[in-house]
Amino acid sequence: MAKIELQDFVKYGKLFDIYGKLLSQDRQKIVSSYFEYNMTLAEIAKEKNISRQAVLDAIDKSCEKLLEYETVLRLYEKNQVLAQELQQLADSCTDDKIKEKVAEILRKI
Repeated sequence: MAKIELQDFVKYGKLFDIYGKLLSQDRQKIVSSYFEYNMTLAEIAKEKNISRQAVLDAIDKSCEKLLEYETVLRLYEKNQVLAQELQQLADSCTDDKIKEKVAEILRKI
């Protein structure tokens, strides 16, 4: 995989939030370090006592797995659609109490 662009970085981070527990514990730690703690390949390699290439391979394979899970289950996609619909509801609503409740739900998504 080439360098991950910012929008892909965010997407993979969200996919990891949804499907991360389906990865092996070792892969979870590597991917978490990369996406959640923004560690470099070198930092992760040093911490795990493996090569940078091994870290990159683990991240690549994990991202492929996350995309596989999303292709089958579509939880991320459904979440995105739900968030858009809730935002439209909030934008069209005049009741401040309802707007605040919708905003609270959107923060949880």
